[in-house]
Amino acid sequence: MPAVGVPQREFAGIMAQHGMLLLALAVLAWPLGGLAGGLCHWDCLWYEQIATRGYGVAPRTDAADLGQAAWAFFPLYPLLLRAVMDASGLGAHAAGVAINAALFPVLVALAAAYLRQRCGGDRADRAFRIAMLMVLPTGLWFRLPYTECLYAVLLLGCVMALARGWCLGAALLAAALCLTRPTGVICVLIAGLFHGLARTPIPGGAPAARPVRLLEGTAVVAAGGTGLALYILFLDRMLGDGLAFAHVQAAWGHQWRLPVLWIWKGFTRGRWVHLAIAALLEIALIVWGFRIRWRMEAAIVLATFLLACSGSIMSIHRIVLANPFAMILLVRLACAAPPRWRRPLILLCLILDAALAENWLQGGHLLV
Repeated sequence: MPAVGVPQREFAGIMAQHGMLLLALAVLAWPLGGLAGGLCHWDCLWYEQIATRGYGVAPRTDAADLGQAAWAFFPLYPLLLRAVMDASGLGAHAAGVAINAALFPVLVALAAAYLRQRCGGDRADRAFRIAMLMVLPTGLWFRLPYTECLYAVLLLGCVMALARGWCLGAALLAAALCLTRPTGVICVLIAGLFHGLARTPIPGGAPAARPVRLLEGTAVVAAGGTGLALYILFLDRMLGDGLAFAHVQAAWGHQWRLPVLWIWKGFTRGRWVHLAIAALLEIALIVWGFRIRWRMEAAIVLATFLLACSGSIMSIHRIVLANPFAMILLVRLACAAPPRWRRPLILLCLILDAALAENWLQGGHLLV
């Protein structure tokens, strides 16, 4: 993908690694009915409901899901899912897997290009970064029929397009991002502020005067706000409550509290301990990001963490660590290790990948 700064040979390597890992995942899923059915749990079913039947006007009334409704889930991924189903004839499960199977190599290519622009490095460094991007345990979320991969591609693509001065493309990506997840608008706001106010563009960015960059950043933030406003207007017309996507979160047990209180609650409830530990590790990653002066990346991850952990600790690891800049910071951290650790790190990640994939396929809750 030369357009994003990845040589064709490196992209061919990404595709080869992606194919092998997808095949390994398919082998794990085979005894459970296959890849498509084995990967679709929890939120996946909500997205499929929206794709096939649209947004309903009434919340669920059964005891297990009392008050829950499809409005909590933003529309771009279900729209894409429906388009792929109609165009290909695939069922909802298979279409969801196909979408992320196509998007994940694009995400890795974008992240590799971003790291190359920020860090440089020789061929061995670039190969290691690509391998880590492929096998990070957090990468399983990008292969599931969830919004994570689409969101990550849109966010990273938006930031990289803005840095290169491709304002129209960045604006369109920002609008799409804010139609994908509610955290999109704050990420666009931070990216726009850093683009407009930074003394110099990020490495790999196009040189431009600060007034020009301020205008570009403002336009992209406005485009992101427009994307969110479209969904708000849709909900207002359908339900009379434009913020229904936020209000319905209470049905999942979400309440506004200080993040430290949610983390403490996680440690006091046995089945949430891994989430509380993940939250502390995420805080450490964010602090390290600021320490190495990757301020925009760390700020985006911090804002995502605060938004997610102010409402609940549920899914905190997925929401934060599946942010593309968290993934990039993790790979940057791995690159700081001594070279002799590189192969053991890749092997460790592969082992964790297999364990987490098996847990997910079996209906476990470690990654929910």
